[in-house]
Amino acid sequence: MRETRLWSWHLLVIPIIIVLLGAHFAVMHYAPVFYGVSVEKAREFETMIERGKSITQFVLYILLLAAALYHGLYGLRGIIRELPMSPALGKIVDMSIIGLGLFIFAFGTYVTWWTFSFKIGG
Repeated sequence: MRETRLWSWHLLVIPIIIVLLGAHFAVMHYAPVFYGVSVEKAREFETMIERGKSITQFVLYILLLAAALYHGLYGLRGIIRELPMSPALGKIVDMSIIGLGLFIFAFGTYVTWWTFSFKIGG
């Protein structure tokens, strides 16, 4: 039952990633439409910081990070768990994947928050 639920979540995040990544690409590559600036200007650090002050952008980045991490790390877990291993080693693999995911999510959230608060605070 647990594996079915995890697999269902793995599939559920695919459309979420598609929508969020599509929105990210639209903002980055169709900047003249959204912001009235050139694509080169949209990729500059100052422009990225300006976009980063939006709470909407902040939330979208965190959601994209969470969805992509879950999808990617669950897939990696599935590949590793197909190798012959003992149940104890399987649990170590699971805990390692969870630890890696939490670390990357915490670091990504910190960097995104720093970018968001950098413009708000200064």
